[in-house]
Amino acid sequence: MTMLRRLLSRTASTGFAALALVLALLPDLSWAAVVAAAAALAIAWRGHRDLGPGRARFDRGVAVAAIAVVAAQSTGGSPIPAAIAAGALITVVGLEPQLAVAVATGHMASANLETGRGRGWFTPRAIGDLVNVAVALFAAAAAATMLWASPVPLWLAVIAVIGVLGTAAVGAAAALLRRRRSAHTGDAAVIRAVGALDPVFVVHFSGPPGSAYQLRMWLPYLDLLGDPYVVISREAGHLGELRSATTAPIVVAPSMSEVEQLLAPGVKAAFYVNGSALNTHLVRFGNLRHLQLFHGESDKASSFNKVTTIYDEVFVAGQAAVDRYRAHGLDLTFRKVGRPQLAAVASGPRAGSGARPVLLYAPTWTGLTSEFDYSSLPIGKAVVSEALRRDMDVIVRAHPYTRFNLAASRQLDSIERLLAEDAERTGRAHRWGPRSTGDFSLVDCINAADVAVCDISGVATDWIASDRPFAVTDMGMLGDRFADEAWIARGAYRLAGDAGNLGSVFDELLDTDSKAVQRKETREYFLGGANGESGVEAFLAAARDAYRG
Repeated sequence: MTMLRRLLSRTASTGFAALALVLALLPDLSWAAVVAAAAALAIAWRGHRDLGPGRARFDRGVAVAAIAVVAAQSTGGSPIPAAIAAGALITVVGLEPQLAVAVATGHMASANLETGRGRGWFTPRAIGDLVNVAVALFAAAAAATMLWASPVPLWLAVIAVIGVLGTAAVGAAAALLRRRRSAHTGDAAVIRAVGALDPVFVVHFSGPPGSAYQLRMWLPYLDLLGDPYVVISREAGHLGELRSATTAPIVVAPSMSEVEQLLAPGVKAAFYVNGSALNTHLVRFGNLRHLQLFHGESDKASSFNKVTTIYDEVFVAGQAAVDRYRAHGLDLTFRKVGRPQLAAVASGPRAGSGARPVLLYAPTWTGLTSEFDYSSLPIGKAVVSEALRRDMDVIVRAHPYTRFNLAASRQLDSIERLLAEDAERTGRAHRWGPRSTGDFSLVDCINAADVAVCDISGVATDWIASDRPFAVTDMGMLGDRFADEAWIARGAYRLAGDAGNLGSVFDELLDTDSKAVQRKETREYFLGGANGESGVEAFLAAARDAYRG
């Protein structure tokens, strides 16, 4: 159902716009056409506000055309104002991507940075809002024309639309003049503010929507370093989520030139939290130390990617990561720092554990290709059903990228429906969806559970800090070779990819726990000796040493 709702939200504006145009061409359905067009524009406006200029251009253009047809029919034979206004609006909507490039010239979005300027009028958001207002005025003028059978409202709309076009033209011309004066025009106010801050290091971040968690997990510890720094986000969509996670300045720099302009003279190093291809835009600066943190540690193939050799140092949790890279021919410069994010994980039997044990089921995502698909969602319903059969409370925490894949999203929906039905029938205190994500962190999930079932992913490495029983899914059906490929499985119980040994695995998790000794050894191998606050201090000391040189 969640995927269906997302699909409908993405196609609804197109559907309403097409419906509006059809209704506009039919007799006696003018008001229905206006209502459908208004619905299309309202839905598109929401996406336009979230994602910026260029969103849903086709839908908005068709909706404007539908309104123009209705307005022209209502003026009693004077279609000229409707044609002028609609033609101008469709032109400006169609050219929004090009306009956005001009708008971005000389303006860099930022947060937590005192630039000494007010809200600029020629910014992506301001121009996008102005275009939307002009479209809304045109729709209102068309409605007024239908009521009064007068072209006057449409002529007023023509004036408003021409004003929008003139504003855009003036701003674009100003941007063009700036580009003629300088090959790489930047935002002077932001560049001055960053220079005044005199940052010691920068944090470079790029990723698709939903990726901000990769950086959010590190921001509290980067803040503790005590030195000024700047977060450089390559996509504007992350700004809203990141600004609430730190007091450090965040600047959106889509282009390579803008990134370069943010490198104040005092910057000595750059931190990275993923393997984004855009990292190379900054790694090319040989005068900086390039420090890769990543956003989790696991036995996935991505955890020994050869691209990692471009960084000067790679921060890892423990010896397992070092050995994993070296086993694949990559002898890099490592810093073993543990996982500071696990400082609050309670080790040993769960405090306050009640009569009903709690299972954490944390499936990973399907990856971009089958090579990187470690997800257990195909057997996820069987896992959860076994837990319910044993009268357990269940926490389901899926990877943030899970719903990028239609099949995985449907499988997760099925599991969540099962939990919802069981909770209503039995009163068991299950958690899923928003109640197991967001403010309820992974550490909170770990501390709330007695046992876990997870995949080859960073969750397995983080869970082992609790020293409580867990199972790792063998979706490749490697059998006895599984622990040779997934080293974390040395301290875990192997759950076959067909769930054929589900009963015996749960027996181990809840009763036998024959791998208690191996789990402690594996924990030391993966996470090192530092834990709790000492783990945080170990990271802070290593990070300061790395960027201060």
